[in-house]
Amino acid sequence: MKFSIITPNYNGANYLEGCIKSVLSQNVDFEHIIVDSESTDSSLDILKKYPHLKVICEKDKGMYDAINKGIAISQGDIILYLNSDDRYPDGTLSEVLNIFNNDTTVDYVYGDCRLINHLEKELYVYRVPPIFVKLLNKITVIPWAQPSIFYRKHVFQKLGCFDIQYRLAADYHFMKKVLISKFNGHKANKVLSNFMKRDSALGSVYSFEMHSEGMQIKKELGIADRPVLDFFFNLYRT
Repeated sequence: MKFSIITPNYNGANYLEGCIKSVLSQNVDFEHIIVDSESTDSSLDILKKYPHLKVICEKDKGMYDAINKGIAISQGDIILYLNSDDRYPDGTLSEVLNIFNNDTTVDYVYGDCRLINHLEKELYVYRVPPIFVKLLNKITVIPWAQPSIFYRKHVFQKLGCFDIQYRLAADYHFMKKVLISKFNGHKANKVLSNFMKRDSALGSVYSFEMHSEGMQIKKELGIADRPVLDFFFNLYRT
Protein backbone atom coordinates (compact mmCIF):
# COMPACT_ATOMS: atom_id res chain seq x y z
CA MET A 1 0.00 0.00 0.00
CA LYS A 2 1.05 3.55 -0.71
CA PHE A 3 0.88 6.58 1.58
CA SER A 4 -0.11 10.05 0.44
CA ILE A 5 1.34 12.62 2.84
CA ILE A 6 0.01 16.14 2.30
CA THR A 7 1.80 19.16 3.75
CA PRO A 8 0.25 22.62 3.51
CA ASN A 9 2.81 25.40 3.70
CA TYR A 10 2.95 29.16 3.79
CA ASN A 11 6.24 30.78 4.76
CA GLY A 12 7.24 27.77 6.82
CA ALA A 13 10.86 27.69 5.66
CA ASN A 14 12.19 27.55 9.22
CA TYR A 15 10.59 24.14 9.75
CA LEU A 16 9.77 22.75 6.29
CA GLU A 17 12.99 20.85 5.63
CA GLY A 18 12.72 18.98 8.92
CA CYS A 19 9.26 17.83 7.91
CA ILE A 20 10.47 16.64 4.51
CA LYS A 21 13.40 14.76 6.02
CA SER A 22 11.19 13.04 8.60
CA VAL A 23 9.02 11.68 5.78
CA LEU A 24 12.05 10.63 3.75
CA SER A 25 13.27 8.55 6.70
CA GLN A 26 10.16 6.34 6.52
CA ASN A 27 10.81 3.00 4.86
CA VAL A 28 7.50 2.73 2.98
CA ASP A 29 6.05 3.53 -0.44
CA PHE A 30 4.84 7.13 -0.34
CA GLU A 31 4.19 10.32 -2.23
CA HIS A 32 4.73 13.62 -0.45
CA ILE A 33 2.54 16.42 -1.74
CA ILE A 34 3.44 19.97 -0.72
CA VAL A 35 0.70 22.57 -1.26
CA ASP A 36 2.33 25.98 -0.98
CA SER A 37 0.29 29.18 -0.86
CA GLU A 38 2.85 31.25 -2.80
CA SER A 39 5.32 31.60 0.06
CA THR A 40 7.50 34.71 0.07
CA ASP A 41 10.29 33.22 2.23
CA SER A 42 12.80 30.58 1.11
CA SER A 43 10.26 27.73 1.08
CA LEU A 44 10.29 27.32 -2.70
CA ASP A 45 14.09 27.15 -2.75
CA ILE A 46 13.92 24.36 -0.18
CA LEU A 47 11.33 22.47 -2.21
CA LYS A 48 13.53 22.59 -5.31
CA LYS A 49 16.17 20.59 -3.42
CA TYR A 50 13.87 17.56 -3.24
CA PRO A 51 12.79 16.35 -6.71
CA HIS A 52 10.68 13.52 -5.26
CA LEU A 53 8.11 16.02 -3.99
CA LYS A 54 4.86 16.78 -5.76
CA VAL A 55 4.41 20.54 -5.43
CA ILE A 56 1.35 22.72 -5.93
CA CYS A 57 2.12 26.42 -5.63
CA GLU A 58 -0.93 28.67 -5.81
CA LYS A 59 -3.14 30.79 -3.61
CA ASP A 60 -5.70 28.98 -1.50
CA LYS A 61 -8.57 29.75 0.85
CA GLY A 62 -6.74 28.59 3.95
CA MET A 63 -4.94 25.55 5.28
CA TYR A 64 -7.78 23.08 4.78
CA ASP A 65 -8.38 24.23 1.21
CA ALA A 66 -4.69 23.53 0.57
CA ILE A 67 -5.01 20.05 2.11
CA ASN A 68 -8.10 19.34 0.01
CA LYS A 69 -6.11 20.20 -3.12
CA GLY A 70 -3.54 17.62 -2.09
CA ILE A 71 -6.20 15.00 -1.43
CA ALA A 72 -7.69 15.66 -4.88
CA ILE A 73 -4.47 14.65 -6.65
CA SER A 74 -3.39 11.94 -4.19
CA GLN A 75 -2.83 8.43 -5.52
CA GLY A 76 -2.12 6.61 -2.28
CA ASP A 77 -4.22 4.07 -0.39
CA ILE A 78 -3.65 5.80 2.97
CA ILE A 79 -4.07 9.56 3.31
CA LEU A 80 -2.68 11.81 6.01
CA TYR A 81 -1.56 15.36 6.43
CA LEU A 82 1.50 16.66 8.20
CA ASN A 83 2.05 20.34 8.85
CA SER A 84 5.42 21.80 7.95
CA ASP A 85 6.49 22.11 11.59
CA ASP A 86 5.49 18.55 12.54
CA ARG A 87 7.50 15.35 12.12
CA TYR A 88 7.21 11.59 11.96
CA PRO A 89 9.52 9.60 14.25
CA ASP A 90 11.46 6.81 12.54
CA GLY A 91 9.32 3.74 11.91
CA THR A 92 5.95 5.49 12.22
CA LEU A 93 4.60 4.69 8.77
CA SER A 94 5.89 1.09 8.90
CA GLU A 95 3.97 0.61 12.14
CA VAL A 96 0.82 2.04 10.60
CA LEU A 97 1.24 -0.03 7.44
CA ASN A 98 1.54 -3.25 9.44
CA ILE A 99 -1.73 -2.52 11.22
CA PHE A 100 -3.57 -1.89 7.95
CA ASN A 101 -2.03 -4.97 6.32
CA ASN A 102 -2.90 -7.22 9.26
CA ASP A 103 -6.56 -6.20 9.36
CA THR A 104 -8.35 -5.15 6.18
CA THR A 105 -11.39 -4.04 8.20
CA VAL A 106 -9.45 -1.18 9.80
CA ASP A 107 -10.46 2.16 8.25
CA TYR A 108 -8.15 4.42 10.24
CA VAL A 109 -5.24 4.15 12.64
CA TYR A 110 -4.48 6.59 15.44
CA GLY A 111 -1.96 6.80 18.25
CA ASP A 112 -0.15 9.01 20.72
CA CYS A 113 1.63 12.24 19.86
CA ARG A 114 4.78 13.81 21.29
CA LEU A 115 4.59 17.57 21.71
CA ILE A 116 7.89 19.29 21.02
CA ASN A 117 9.14 22.88 21.19
CA HIS A 118 10.72 24.89 18.37
CA LEU A 119 14.07 23.25 19.21
CA GLU A 120 12.40 19.84 18.73
CA LYS A 121 12.80 18.95 22.41
CA GLU A 122 10.04 16.92 24.04
CA LEU A 123 7.52 18.80 26.17
CA TYR A 124 5.14 15.94 26.96
CA VAL A 125 3.29 13.06 25.29
CA TYR A 126 -0.33 13.52 24.29
CA ARG A 127 -1.85 10.10 24.99
CA VAL A 128 -5.13 8.62 23.85
CA PRO A 129 -6.78 6.62 26.65
CA PRO A 130 -7.31 2.90 25.94
CA ILE A 131 -11.11 3.18 25.78
CA PHE A 132 -13.77 1.70 23.53
CA VAL A 133 -14.67 3.63 20.37
CA LYS A 134 -18.26 3.99 21.63
CA LEU A 135 -16.94 5.91 24.61
CA LEU A 136 -14.45 7.81 22.47
CA ASN A 137 -17.39 8.93 20.35
CA LYS A 138 -18.96 10.56 23.40
CA ILE A 139 -15.90 12.72 24.07
CA THR A 140 -16.57 16.26 22.89
CA VAL A 141 -12.95 17.45 22.84
CA ILE A 142 -10.66 16.50 19.96
CA PRO A 143 -10.29 12.70 20.20
CA TRP A 144 -6.68 12.36 19.05
CA ALA A 145 -3.82 14.56 17.88
CA GLN A 146 -4.15 15.43 14.20
CA PRO A 147 -0.66 14.31 13.03
CA SER A 148 -1.23 10.89 14.58
CA ILE A 149 -4.27 9.89 12.51
CA PHE A 150 -4.09 7.92 9.23
CA TYR A 151 -7.11 7.22 7.01
CA ARG A 152 -7.77 4.78 4.22
CA LYS A 153 -8.69 6.73 1.12
CA HIS A 154 -12.27 5.44 1.09
CA VAL A 155 -12.97 7.41 4.29
CA PHE A 156 -12.56 10.63 2.31
CA GLN A 157 -14.43 9.17 -0.63
CA LYS A 158 -17.42 8.57 1.63
CA LEU A 159 -17.32 11.67 3.84
CA GLY A 160 -15.79 14.19 1.44
CA CYS A 161 -12.83 16.39 2.28
CA PHE A 162 -12.33 18.99 5.00
CA ASP A 163 -15.05 21.64 5.34
CA ILE A 164 -13.26 24.91 4.60
CA GLN A 165 -15.89 27.02 6.36
CA TYR A 166 -13.97 25.95 9.47
CA ARG A 167 -10.61 27.65 9.01
CA LEU A 168 -9.12 26.43 12.29
CA ALA A 169 -11.02 23.32 13.41
CA ALA A 170 -11.95 21.44 10.23
CA ASP A 171 -9.79 18.51 11.39
CA TYR A 172 -11.89 18.24 14.59
CA HIS A 173 -15.05 18.41 12.45
CA PHE A 174 -13.78 15.60 10.23
CA MET A 175 -12.68 13.41 13.15
CA LYS A 176 -16.11 13.67 14.77
CA LYS A 177 -17.78 12.77 11.47
CA VAL A 178 -15.52 9.73 11.23
CA LEU A 179 -16.59 8.59 14.70
CA ILE A 180 -20.26 9.27 14.05
CA SER A 181 -20.04 7.31 10.79
CA LYS A 182 -18.80 4.27 12.74
CA PHE A 183 -15.70 3.56 10.73
CA ASN A 184 -13.45 0.95 12.30
CA GLY A 185 -10.48 2.53 14.07
CA HIS A 186 -7.39 0.91 15.58
CA LYS A 187 -5.18 2.46 18.25
CA ALA A 188 -1.44 1.95 17.89
CA ASN A 189 0.26 1.82 21.27
CA LYS A 190 3.04 4.07 20.09
CA VAL A 191 3.92 7.72 19.57
CA LEU A 192 3.17 8.24 15.87
CA SER A 193 4.07 11.89 15.41
CA ASN A 194 5.86 14.90 16.85
CA PHE A 195 3.69 18.02 17.03
CA MET A 196 5.48 21.34 17.38
CA LYS A 197 3.92 23.59 19.99
CA ARG A 198 4.84 27.23 19.44
CA ASP A 199 3.29 30.59 20.22
CA SER A 200 3.08 31.66 16.55
CA ALA A 201 1.06 28.61 15.46
CA LEU A 202 -2.50 29.26 14.25
CA GLY A 203 -4.03 27.31 17.13
CA SER A 204 -2.18 29.48 19.63
CA VAL A 205 -2.75 32.84 17.95
CA TYR A 206 -6.43 32.20 17.26
CA SER A 207 -7.34 30.02 20.23
CA PHE A 208 -10.59 31.91 20.94
CA GLU A 209 -11.71 31.62 17.32
CA MET A 210 -10.83 27.91 17.34
CA HIS A 211 -12.96 27.40 20.45
CA SER A 212 -15.84 29.22 18.75
CA GLU A 213 -15.56 26.97 15.71
CA GLY A 214 -15.58 23.93 18.00
CA MET A 215 -18.84 25.11 19.55
CA GLN A 216 -20.33 25.63 16.09
CA ILE A 217 -19.26 22.13 15.04
CA LYS A 218 -20.88 20.57 18.10
CA LYS A 219 -24.10 22.36 17.24
CA GLU A 220 -23.94 21.25 13.59
CA LEU A 221 -23.31 17.60 14.47
CA GLY A 222 -25.68 17.50 17.46
CA ILE A 223 -22.93 16.76 19.98
CA ALA A 224 -23.93 17.27 23.60
CA ASP A 225 -21.37 18.68 26.04
CA ARG A 226 -20.03 16.14 28.56
CA PRO A 227 -17.73 18.21 30.78
CA VAL A 228 -17.03 15.46 33.33
CA LEU A 229 -16.11 12.90 30.68
CA ASP A 230 -14.00 15.47 28.83
CA PHE A 231 -12.20 16.42 32.06
CA PHE A 232 -11.07 12.86 32.80
CA PHE A 233 -10.18 12.28 29.16
CA ASN A 234 -7.94 15.37 29.16
CA LEU A 235 -6.52 14.45 32.55
CA TYR A 236 -5.31 11.10 31.18
CA ARG A 237 -3.78 12.34 27.97
CA THR A 238 -1.73 15.16 29.42
